[in-house]
Amino acid sequence: MDELELLKQDWKKQNEGLPKLSYNEIYQMILKKSSSMVKWIFIISLLEFALWIFLDIALRLNGFAGEEVLEEANIKSITVILSVLYYSIIVFFIVRFYLNYKKIQTTDSAKVLMKNILKTRKTVKYYVWFNIGFFMVTLVSLITYLAFFTTFYQQQGDLEAVPIKVIVISAILSGLVFVGFIALFYRLIYGILTRRLKRNYTELEKLEV
Repeated sequence: MDELELLKQDWKKQNEGLPKLSYNEIYQMILKKSSSMVKWIFIISLLEFALWIFLDIALRLNGFAGEEVLEEANIKSITVILSVLYYSIIVFFIVRFYLNYKKIQTTDSAKVLMKNILKTRKTVKYYVWFNIGFFMVTLVSLITYLAFFTTFYQQQGDLEAVPIKVIVISAILSGLVFVGFIALFYRLIYGILTRRLKRNYTELEKLEV
């Protein structure tokens, strides 16, 4: 008997001494991990929502400079409507995260769990793209309106002796940096959790084979 066969037999003997997990035990482990991840997605979305509300209220109470700009441009009411719309949609996503968590928590089969994991990952993807898209559209719309339909940037240029083009470009770049930080935050936090959910989905696929 050659050396390779001896190694194979020795490996088999070692494996025989190890505890073997049943299908149900493996499924319960994956279920527990998946439930925990979706719970964290729900918790993080709640904390994020609370943070935006806190910042919004704090800025308004302290009378930040942007309030005067919005009033002069006659778009303060529009920004209020956009804020209500934004928070309403965020609440919708938070409710979806909670429902996804409850569904996964009470799942009783691998196939259903796989289906719920896919739904959760899609919900997170839509949530992330909505946030980034909303900030981008709002940013571009606000800067475009102030640049072409008001004298705000023109006044800034006169006061600072800086060409209006430079001020507009600076505003756009600053806004893009802000959106970039938001995108990075989502990629780091929600990206890690969704990738782990994907690994769980892969493990369930192997379990079903």
